[in-house]
Amino acid sequence: MKLENLTSLQSQLLKLPVVFSEDAWHEAVYLEQPSDLGDLGNRLGETLEAAYACLICRSNEVDAVEPFYDFGLYRFLPCSDRVDRHWLELRLIIEHEQDKPTVLRIMLRRESISSGLRRTDVFFEPGALMMTAGVHTLIEKGLLNFHPYLNRHLSGDWGDICDEDKLSNEQALQYGERLCSAYEIDAGDQKKLWIITERDRSVTTMLLPSEY
Repeated sequence: MKLENLTSLQSQLLKLPVVFSEDAWHEAVYLEQPSDLGDLGNRLGETLEAAYACLICRSNEVDAVEPFYDFGLYRFLPCSDRVDRHWLELRLIIEHEQDKPTVLRIMLRRESISSGLRRTDVFFEPGALMMTAGVHTLIEKGLLNFHPYLNRHLSGDWGDICDEDKLSNEQALQYGERLCSAYEIDAGDQKKLWIITERDRSVTTMLLPSEY
């Protein structure tokens, strides 16, 4: 991600030290049996890059520092089982002293939720975050940053759907039904991203229309 024309706010935030909670470090960076130090360095770098990408994207939309920013990335388990990867949900918290941001703290999202740190504009928690192979490929190629669209979905901005479907979503928020959003994207030949949260709020899936 190129850093061009940073705002004064973004420059200020990127100067802050980054601290991990013990659990976040264990799941995002630590490996029990790394083949070399590069394995740990790569995991650390990827985690920081994902955190900064979310921070830069969100802080570009507002003129003030938000309490925290949600992001995530795929991770092999710390036991070095390289058979499968799981989606790790993280939260970047901006800590303050005397109304000035002083530290960026990375925690597991479930840690911060249990401690009462929740964005006031989020109407529901997404549960487990899933993505289809097509969405994952776009992310790997650097063609898609899904965080802005996921944040819009969680805050009740349903994107490019008809008024009838928007009304259905508003009712679903009250009665616990399925939630569906659609967003225009510019990702190669892909022009739309769908996000669906199941009625029990256990899973949120990001997919392309062609994969439905």
